[in-house]
Amino acid sequence: MKKKCNQTRKKNLVFKSLFLTLFLFATHATFAQVNVRGNVTDHTGETLIGVNVIIKNNKQGTVTDVNGNFSLTVPSANSTLIFTYVGFVEQEIALNGRTNLNVTMVQDAELLDEIVVVGYGTQKKISVTGSVAQIDSKELLQAPSANITSLLAGKLPGLSAQQSSGQPGSDGAALRVRGLSTMGAAAATLIVDGVQRNFAQLDPNDIASISILKDASSAAVYGVQGAGGVILVTTKRGTVQKPKISYTGKVSYNQNTQFPKFMNGPDFIKWYNKALVMDGKDPIFSEDLYNKSLNGDPEGKIGNTNWFNVIMKPGSYSTHHNINVNGGSESVKYFLSAGYLSQDGIVDNFDFQRYNVRSNVDVNLNHGFRLELDLAARQEKRNSGYFGVGNQAWNNPITLASKIFPFLPTTYDGLPTVGHFNKNNTFNPTVYNNVGYNNSVMNVLQSSAKFAWELPWVKGLEAGIKLSYDKDYTTSRSWANPELVNSYDIASNTYQEVLTNLGVTVNNTDIFSNGVGQFYRRTLQPSVTYSNTFGKHDVSGLFLFEEAVQEGENLGATAVDFDVNTLHELDMGNDIQDKNGRPNVYGNSSIFRRAGFVGRINYAFDNRYLVELAARYDGSSRFPPTNRWGFFPAASVGWRISEESFFADYKDQIEQLKLRASAGVLGNDLNVGQFAYLNMMRKNPATIYIGDKEYISVYTAGEVNRDITWEKTATYNVGFDLVVNKGIFGMEFDLFYKHTTDILIGGGSLYPPSLGGNYPGTVNGGEVANRGFELVLTHQNRIGDVFYNVKGNVGWARNKILKMNESPNTPANQKRTGRKMGEKMGFIAEGLFQSEEQIMNTPTLGHLQKISQIRPGDIIYKDLNGDGQILSAQDYTFLGNSNFPELMYGLNLGASWKNFDASLFFQGAAIKDMFLSGVYDNGAVDATVYTRPFHGNGNSPYFLIENSWTPENPDAEFARLTTVAAEVGNANGWASSWWMRNADYLRLKNAQLGYTIHSSSMKGVGVENIRLSLTGSNLFTWSGLNKYGIDPEAPEISNGYYPQQRTYEFGVNITF
Repeated sequence: MKKKCNQTRKKNLVFKSLFLTLFLFATHATFAQVNVRGNVTDHTGETLIGVNVIIKNNKQGTVTDVNGNFSLTVPSANSTLIFTYVGFVEQEIALNGRTNLNVTMVQDAELLDEIVVVGYGTQKKISVTGSVAQIDSKELLQAPSANITSLLAGKLPGLSAQQSSGQPGSDGAALRVRGLSTMGAAAATLIVDGVQRNFAQLDPNDIASISILKDASSAAVYGVQGAGGVILVTTKRGTVQKPKISYTGKVSYNQNTQFPKFMNGPDFIKWYNKALVMDGKDPIFSEDLYNKSLNGDPEGKIGNTNWFNVIMKPGSYSTHHNINVNGGSESVKYFLSAGYLSQDGIVDNFDFQRYNVRSNVDVNLNHGFRLELDLAARQEKRNSGYFGVGNQAWNNPITLASKIFPFLPTTYDGLPTVGHFNKNNTFNPTVYNNVGYNNSVMNVLQSSAKFAWELPWVKGLEAGIKLSYDKDYTTSRSWANPELVNSYDIASNTYQEVLTNLGVTVNNTDIFSNGVGQFYRRTLQPSVTYSNTFGKHDVSGLFLFEEAVQEGENLGATAVDFDVNTLHELDMGNDIQDKNGRPNVYGNSSIFRRAGFVGRINYAFDNRYLVELAARYDGSSRFPPTNRWGFFPAASVGWRISEESFFADYKDQIEQLKLRASAGVLGNDLNVGQFAYLNMMRKNPATIYIGDKEYISVYTAGEVNRDITWEKTATYNVGFDLVVNKGIFGMEFDLFYKHTTDILIGGGSLYPPSLGGNYPGTVNGGEVANRGFELVLTHQNRIGDVFYNVKGNVGWARNKILKMNESPNTPANQKRTGRKMGEKMGFIAEGLFQSEEQIMNTPTLGHLQKISQIRPGDIIYKDLNGDGQILSAQDYTFLGNSNFPELMYGLNLGASWKNFDASLFFQGAAIKDMFLSGVYDNGAVDATVYTRPFHGNGNSPYFLIENSWTPENPDAEFARLTTVAAEVGNANGWASSWWMRNADYLRLKNAQLGYTIHSSSMKGVGVENIRLSLTGSNLFTWSGLNKYGIDPEAPEISNGYYPQQRTYEFGVNITF
C-alpha cells in the first residue's frame, strides 16, 4: 500500500513538472513575440496606402491603412520585414530590436527610366518624342517558340500580323506597320543589332527586345527605308556578374486549329447521285457500291477512306533546346548562346530544323576605347515533298485529298489506289507526297565589329566605326519519280496497274533539279555621338554615314530520264530540260547599293521641354543618277506637363503626363526593280530562220522612264503618355496621318493600246492617304501575395486612294480612286433563282444561255448599269474589305503568386473579309472546293453539300447542288458577295502556367532555380468561319493548304 502511494506521488510530480515546463515555454514564447508599428511614405513624405508588409520567411503580414500606418506582430524583435508596393523598389528592413519604424520607399527607376531602343541608339522612354512601341524577351517567351514574326500578332500597337500557313519553316506572319500607305510593296524595314537583317528565324532566347518605329520622327534616320515602318530587334548582351548558365528545353505537340470536314464514302455516293438527278441524269453509283462502302467489301476493292486523315496526321511533335552563358567583368562582358529547333509536320516529308549559335562580346579597352564583336551563325534545313502545300500550289497533296474517290481503300493488291471519273487523273495525296522531295539547306553567317573611342578632351563625345558582313548560302535539291498505282474503273469495278501521271516531264519520266544561291551584304557605319548635360540643358546628337552593298547570284539546272533512279545527280540524267522539253539551265546575279548620311539632335530643357530633329540624305542605285539622292527630314517635340510647377499638386498621383507631336517625310524604293531606268534586253523564242537554221532574237522590253524617283510619305503624329499612381495605371495614345505621293505604278493605262507597249512601264503616278490611331492601357497591382498585370492595346489604320492611273472608260462603280486598297470586287448577289420563269425575266450573265446554262439555284447578280445583262466589265463593283485586318487588338493578363506565374494573351482582328471563291493568283476567276459541289468531280465538305440549294432547300446558304457547274458555264464561279464572309476573329493566342523551384539544396550543387512551364497557342478561336472549319487567317481562294497549328508545349528552364 505504501509502495502504491509512492508511485502515485511520483506520477503527480511528473505531471506537475511537465505542466510547469509547458507553462514556462508558453510564457517565454508569448513574451518573445513583439508588436511592431510604423508608417510608410514616399520620398516626398506622402503616405502610401496599401503597402504590403510581410515577415521574411514567414509569409504572414499586413498592409498599410489610409494614413500609411501598419501594426504587425512578429516572432521576435530581430525579425526582418519586407515592404513591397507597385512602382517602388522592394525593401528588406531588419528590426534589430526596434518596435517602431518610419519607412521611406524609393520609386522604381525602371518605371520612368525604361530604356527604349531607337534607330542607331537608345533613349529613356520619358524622353522619347516619336511614336515607338517595345516588348521585351519575357513577353516573347510566353508563347511557343518557332518563327518570331508569328509571335508578334497583337503584341505591339500599330503592328498588324497575319499568319496564313502552319507549314514548318514557313509559318511566319506577314507584318505591316500602320497598315498600307502605298499601292505596291510596303514591307517594314527589319533591323537586327543595327544592321538590316531578317529576324524571323532568330532563337527567341537570344532576343532582348523588339521595337517598332512608327512615325517620321523615329524612322527618319532610315530615310528611304522608313515609309513602311521599322522593326528593331536587339539581341542580348553580357552583364557584369559571375557566369550564369541557362538551359531551356521544350517539347510541343501540334495539331490543326481548323479544317473542313469532307464527306465519307457512303455520303459521297449518296449526294453525288442526288446531284446527278438534279442535273437530269441517271445515278452512276449503285446501291451495292454504297453498301460495300458503308459495311465493308469482302473483296477489298471498296472502302471508306478519309483521305485528309491519311495525308494529315492527328498531330506532330516539335522540340527546342537552348543553352546560353551570360557574364563578365567591367573589362569584358559576354553573351554566348546555342540553340536547336526541330519541327515535324502533320504532313509526312514536311519538316524543319534550325541550328543557331551566337556570340556577343563587349570589351572595354584602355584610354576610353571600346570594342564590340558580334558573331552569329544559323543553319535552316527545310524538307518537303516534291509538290508544295501552298493554297494554290499545283498538285498540292492536301488538295488532292479531295480529288480521289473517298469510297476507295488506301491500297489494293499491294499498291496505292487511285480513282477518278477522268482516268488520266492518277491523283492520290500520299502517292504524290511520296514521289520525291524538295529540300533546301541555307547557311547564314552574320558578323559585326564596332570600335568606339570616348574622346577624353570632350565629355560625352564618342567616335566609332561599325563593319558588318553577312552571307547566306543555299543549296536546293528536288526529285520526282512516277510510281505504280492501281487505278479503279467504276464501270467494271476493276483495278488496273498504271504509272502516276505527274505532269512534270514530257514523257512522264523522273526529274531532278539542283540549284545553289548565295547572297551577301556589306555594311559600313562610321559615326559620332554626343551626350552631355549643362545645368538644366540636356543635349545629345548623332551623325552617321551608312553604306550597304548587297549582291546575289543563283545557278541551277534540271535533268530528266534517269537510268538509275537511286543516284540523284545532274550528270546521271540523260537530258537537261524542263517539263516542256526545253533546255533548262538557269542563272542570274544582282547587285544593289544604298548609302545615306544620318543626323539627329535631341534637346531637353529642365526635363520638361523636349525637341528632336532628325534627317537622312539617302541614295539608292535603283534610281537614275539625276534622281538618285533624296532628303528625308523630321522633327518632333514633347512637353512633360507633369514636371511643371503648376502640376505639383497632382504629382503624387500622376507621375508622367507627356504630350508628343511629330512630322516628317519618309521614302520608299521597294516598288521599282534594279536598273528600271535602263533599257533591258530580253530573249525571244526562235523566230528567225535563215536557210534551214533557226536563230534567237533579242529585243528591248518597252520604253523606260528615266525620271522615276522616290515614293515620299509625309507623316504626322500626335499623342500622349500617362502614368498614374506609381504605375498602377498607364495609358499611351497616338493619332496619325500619312500622305504618300509619287507612288511607283504601271503606266499602261495612261497610253492607248495602239502604241504596242512602247511607253514607260513605271511612272510616279499614285497618291494614297492613311490614317488611324493606337491605344495602350496598362494596369498592375499587388494584393497580398498576388501580383497581377493587365495590358491591352488596339490599333486601327485605314487608307484611301487619292490618285491612280485609271482608264477614263472605267465605270464609276469600279474606279478605285477614293476607295480603300485591297477592297474586294465582284458582282452584288441578290439571292438564288427559284424558277425558270424568274430566270427568263431577270438579267443574267451575257455569255451564258438561260435555262440550259443558268438554272434554278444559281446566283442572281445585280445589273448595276441596267442594260439587261450581267457583264463583269460593267457590273463588277466593290464588295468588302481586304483579307488583311484593318484593326488589330491584344489583351495580356498576367499574375504571380509565390512560386507560380500565369499569363493569358487574347488577340483579335476586325474589319476583315474573306472570299471563299473569286480571283486566283494567276488572274483566273473560278470557284473553289469550298464553293462548288464536287469541284473537279471530287469530294466536298459537308457544310457545302448539306447547305446547297435543292428544291427541298430553297433558302440555302450555297448555290445549286450540281455535278456539272463548270461544264454548263460556271455561272456561280464568279467573284460575288455571295461568297464573301466576315473574317473577324478573337483568339486565345497564348496561355502559360509556370512554377519556379528555389531550394538551398539545389544551390549546393550549383543550381540557382528550375522553372517548369506549360504553354499553349491558338487554343480557342471565336469566328463566324468556325462553322465551316476554316481558320480566319486562312488564305483566300483556297482548294487546300497547310493549316495553322494549335500547340501544347512543356518547357523546363534551369539556371546555374
